[in-house]
Amino acid sequence: MNDEKKKQRASQKKSELLVELSKCDEIILELRTELKNSKDKETLLNSEIRNLQSEIKYLEANKKNIELLNENIEAFEKNIKDLENKLELKEKKIEELLIDKENLLNEKSEILESKNNILQKLKEKELDAQQKDQKIFELREKFKQSSSDLLSKSMQIDKLVKKDKNMEDLEAIIQNLEAESQQKEEKTKELEDKVASLSNEIEKSQKIIEELKNIPQESIQDADADRAESIGSTQIISNLDTIIKIIKDLLPQGKSNIRLVLPEIDDVHKFELINIIKQVPTKVRINISAKIEDPSGSVIVGDLKNYCQLTDYRDKKFLALNVDSSKFLISLFTGNDNIIGIYTEELEFINLFKAAIMEPFIRGTKIT
Repeated sequence: MNDEKKKQRASQKKSELLVELSKCDEIILELRTELKNSKDKETLLNSEIRNLQSEIKYLEANKKNIELLNENIEAFEKNIKDLENKLELKEKKIEELLIDKENLLNEKSEILESKNNILQKLKEKELDAQQKDQKIFELREKFKQSSSDLLSKSMQIDKLVKKDKNMEDLEAIIQNLEAESQQKEEKTKELEDKVASLSNEIEKSQKIIEELKNIPQESIQDADADRAESIGSTQIISNLDTIIKIIKDLLPQGKSNIRLVLPEIDDVHKFELINIIKQVPTKVRINISAKIEDPSGSVIVGDLKNYCQLTDYRDKKFLALNVDSSKFLISLFTGNDNIIGIYTEELEFINLFKAAIMEPFIRGTKIT
């Protein structure tokens, strides 16, 4: 009897222990699930932390880029202001030259009037001289007839000879006045040429200022912030043949990096650039951006791929060339196939426009 009770108690306790064990297993399972969830959350948090760190670095980089952008915008605005000041000075100079021209014209008019008066007097003197010659002839005839009047007649002849000498002096004065008038005319012509040249220069300066003002501000964001002493010169060009000639002259001068932007890839043949590109040393990296209709089927694309990296770009139509960031050309088509361009070796201008030539290579599609 006691043994049965003991067995029942043992069995009951065993059952209770099994139940407890089952509960423990469930608790362990829950703990393992929570542990896994905690690890997943930890992984997620670590990922978010890395993302936040990346965003912080990105924001710091953006902050530096914005600072550089602000500096470049200030330099850009300063350049525009300098150009406007130069334009104003040239306009003042033209006004001064026009005043000088008017004064010279007045002087010329006075000289011509004086010349006419002298010529009139000369004609009168010539007529008088003819009359005097006639009188001399008559006196000589009378001298032959009357020796008693020799002394008197000789004196009269001497006076007439002196008057003839005065005629020679008048002729010399007229020649001097004519030479002076010629010099005035030449000086007037030079002033007119200067006025015309300055007028053309002002017109070109006005055009380039308008082009500079129309450059998108976002295109400046990659401009190099470094500064160096300016070298070389800057030209404003409004002739396509001149622009192509500059491109042909600059391509062989590349030493490390060349970036060329064309409206269409066929322009490489149209402007006869293919042979010049092939002659550039292989150590020089050449990047060409242009509108490419059929990258896989184009013969010219297949030929150029052996010498340079090609990019298909179709947004804007312009010509540009950057050679080693030391020689720079950019030109825009302004309508009716008119073109205006800037060639410069000035570092300030190169840094200002560098982002504009990078846009096709960033936004375009590389041809592989």
